[in-house]
Order: sequence, then C-alpha cells, then structure tokens
Amino acid sequence: MFEARTVFPGVTHITDCMGVSFTLLEGSDSALLIDAGYGIEDVQAYIRTLTDKPCELILTHGHHDHVLGARWFDRCLMDPADLEEYRLRTGKAQREAVRSQALAKGLSVPEDFLTAAVPEPEAPSLRNEIGPFACCGFDLGGLEAWVIRVPGHTPGSLVVFLPVYRLLLTGDDWNPCTWMWFPSSLPAGAWRRNMLELLSALKDVSGAPVEHVLSSHQPGLQPAAMLRESLRFYSDEILSAAPKVDLQIGLYGNINTHEAGDPEGRWTLVFDRDKWARESAKS
Repeated sequence: MFEARTVFPGVTHITDCMGVSFTLLEGSDSALLIDAGYGIEDVQAYIRTLTDKPCELILTHGHHDHVLGARWFDRCLMDPADLEEYRLRTGKAQREAVRSQALAKGLSVPEDFLTAAVPEPEAPSLRNEIGPFACCGFDLGGLEAWVIRVPGHTPGSLVVFLPVYRLLLTGDDWNPCTWMWFPSSLPAGAWRRNMLELLSALKDVSGAPVEHVLSSHQPGLQPAAMLRESLRFYSDEILSAAPKVDLQIGLYGNINTHEAGDPEGRWTLVFDRDKWARESAKS
C-alpha cells in the first residue's frame, strides 16, 4: 500500500499505509532513504522494487512514525542526540499503540511487529559546517545531498538539501502543521531562529535560495515561499497571543500547548507556551 511520487529525477517521495511520507534519493552509484515510516509494511522490499543500488538509511529524528521502519534494515544513521527518543519510540508500549492504530484502520500488522529488532543507529559523520550547523555531504553519483543537523522538533533533527534542485527535505523540522510541543523540542522561538538561519546559510553557501520543500506529513512538494512566510508569521507577538489548544497528550503530562495558525489555513504551529515564555524572558 505504498504510494510513490517522482518529484524530480532521482527523488521519489513515498507515503506508507499509515499516511507518513519518506524520500528515496537515487544517483547513478548509490541511494539514500530518508526515514522509513511506521514499519507496518516491508520498507526495504519496496525500496528494492525502485532501485537495486546500495542504499543507506538516514533517520531525520527519533519519533516512531519515522523510525519503526528501520526494523527492515540492518543499519541506519541518526544523530546521537535523539537516541533516547529512538529507544523510547521503538519500545513495546509505542509499538502496541501503533499496532492498535493500524488495526483500527483495517490494516494487516506483521506477527512480529511488537518484537522485531531494530538496529542501533550509528552517528553520521557531520564534520563540515553550513553556517552554525554541522553537516556532511553524500555524492550518490550525479546527485549530491547535504545532511544537516538543525535542532528544533527534536535536539538531533536532521534536514537534507539537494543543491541541484534547490530542494530542502525538512523531516519534521517544518510541516504545514509543525509540532514543537514535545518535551525534547526546542522552544518555539529558538526553532524559528534556527530555521531562518538555515535558509540564510543555504543561500550563502549554494548561491541561490531554497525553492522547494518536501516534508514528512505531506505527499508532495510545497514552495519554499510557504516555509519562509510561515516563519516570518510566527513572531513573538503572534506566539504571545496564540490560543490554547488541548491535544489530550496525557502521555507527557500537563503541557501548556498553544496553536498559532495562518488565517487562511495554510500552516499552523503547535508549541509549548511555557517553554517559549521561559526562553523569551531570558532574551
């Protein structure tokens, strides 16, 4: 039940049966898979229908809807700052919750879903820098990918930039609906500054602005203009006035979640207002 869309030559955006998306990057020599979804279906077997080239799995962060698909692989890369989150989100309680969600959707769940081993992620070699952000490059053969650590949605969040297409893969560091309320998320103001600085740094280094965005919870391309406009929108004044929203997130205790949204409904940000307020008071 995978659905794949070729958005550029060598760039295939894939949505799994649970509705989350991940991306296959393929050059003439090798491939990268950016995230692996919920893992209900055999991700590796599906990828092998798309490419026969050596394929490295990179996880943008440690949340279950991106990492449980790693169970189908022997190896994966992820920033070590998200290891605690990864271990929690690949644990039995989280898998049971995902299994229940899948069954409620009428999906078939593998018998070993609760017990299948997942690889312990290895750290990518982020030895270079783009602005203040650590990064590394992958030459896939005619397709270059820059993997960049941009703390935000989680402390170890990774994004991927393809200079040839002016394309930024944001993981969950930005979606039309961005969640910045998790206990491990940065304060909303710090996340916004990081994203703005990333866009500026990419323009400086590559000589042109980002033009396109692929995110994990949308099946297709968005214009980078939407990302820029949303970041400008989330000013301190907007965040200060954002109304409270109840996400019923008892798993994490009492988090003061508020929502700031575009009046036209193009984007929204759900964030921990107390965390944002504490950081704002220090600055």
